[in-house]
Amino acid sequence: MEAFADLPDALVRDLLAKATPVAEGVSRNLQALRDARSLLHIEACNNQLICRKADLDVPREPSVVGVDGSYQIHCLTALDLCAAAAVAVEGTSKEAKRYWPEPYHDMWVDGLPHRVETVSVLRGTMVSMEMTLAWQAPHDLVLLDGSFSSLIIYLNQALTKLQDCAKTLADDFLARWHEGSLEKLKGLLHSDRTVAMPKFTSRNEFLRGNMLNPPVVVDGKTLATMILNPGEFTRPLPLNDNADPASQQVDHLPEKYCPKKDMDELRTALNGISVIYFRPYGWLPALRMELPFSVASSNTRLSIVLEGVTRQFFSPAVVEPYPLFLADRMVKSLGSGVSVIEQAVAQHVAGNSPDIENTLLFLQNYRTEGGRGGV
Repeated sequence: MEAFADLPDALVRDLLAKATPVAEGVSRNLQALRDARSLLHIEACNNQLICRKADLDVPREPSVVGVDGSYQIHCLTALDLCAAAAVAVEGTSKEAKRYWPEPYHDMWVDGLPHRVETVSVLRGTMVSMEMTLAWQAPHDLVLLDGSFSSLIIYLNQALTKLQDCAKTLADDFLARWHEGSLEKLKGLLHSDRTVAMPKFTSRNEFLRGNMLNPPVVVDGKTLATMILNPGEFTRPLPLNDNADPASQQVDHLPEKYCPKKDMDELRTALNGISVIYFRPYGWLPALRMELPFSVASSNTRLSIVLEGVTRQFFSPAVVEPYPLFLADRMVKSLGSGVSVIEQAVAQHVAGNSPDIENTLLFLQNYRTEGGRGGV
């Protein structure tokens, strides 16, 4: 098989021999969950965990936008070719057009000397772009690909590593920070229209206080998929919990850039965030959604969120809300775009060089790194 073309024959045989034991282990765990579903559902009902979207007032069709970002570092012999980008994509909606001035994207690209912390600051730049687009979008519901905590974590990493990256990149990030990144971050955490939707998390809020007792170790999304019927969601549970030390370990921003009163405000806002799991349709796993206090505490705002998200699913091929699905596809293409820039740079530099052989060696790509905003 072509997939194994570069592997030694003995390794391929050992690898294939592991397929059946792994499959049997997965099957046992899933069967244990299925066998426990009735009991888990009773436990969930006894703890008043399950709610029905149909019991909320039906709002008007809300306008929805999704925001996602990515970054790329193409490591050439003599430099790093770096790029960061973020895009905002509107969801399906029949309502009138909103005033939303273009562009609905932001990007940065440059060639930088090799520095150890380029990735930290470049990722912080990406997050700054995402926050700006989310802040500017005039929609009823703004969906972020990732968690609220990841915004602070990435910004903290960038702010503490500015001395260890190229000055060009550090200056660009600081310019964005001084243009209001901190206020935008606080605004998103206090917003009544912003929802963070991480694709993956190991957290399981249902285990607190022994609300649910699954027979195998699973995350909250897996457990919610098991107990929720289509159209059901779990009642809001605190993202952070005093009895769960791990949930309190939120990175701080350096006081040089975030005064104590602002950090206290951020911490208060983070402690007010709640989590729900929502299963719009039977052909979807449960969706994990992080809600600011102003959304979680209002049935009206919550109904707008659930209605807006439900309307963004129209095919089993769309495995997350449509605007996030499309934004994800767009930012995944950043690597291809940077590869084109890499080739164009090589052609231009080589064409103006008296020493083409060494010039091409300097521009040889030996590694590519990349990532996206979603966490």
